[in-house]
Amino acid sequence: MRKIIFTILMLLSFFLASAQDRLTVIHFNYKWNTKNDYNLRGLKHAKIQYAFLEDQPEEIRQSIKAVPVIVILGKDGKVKMQYTADISFKIHATKEEIQSAVNRILINQ
Repeated sequence: MRKIIFTILMLLSFFLASAQDRLTVIHFNYKWNTKNDYNLRGLKHAKIQYAFLEDQPEEIRQSIKAVPVIVILGKDGKVKMQYTADISFKIHATKEEIQSAVNRILINQ
């Protein structure tokens, strides 16, 4: 029984420690523009969130001028990088570029 409890505690501490080593990547878009959503699945070292801009507080809505937008937040919760759509409402950055930015930000923190 002690071995089982010890194993569970070790796994829990491992998952908690690895979650703290992650950045947050948020994909903001409007519901009317979902055809231009960006698939962020598979990014490593990042907690991925999707949010509709119309559901956000006024402060966030006013700070975003074009959609979709991908925002990378550091461990401190501050914006470290962002990728904004062009006039076509599409983000042209590759997933590899976004992963590279996540890796650079993690190294520099």
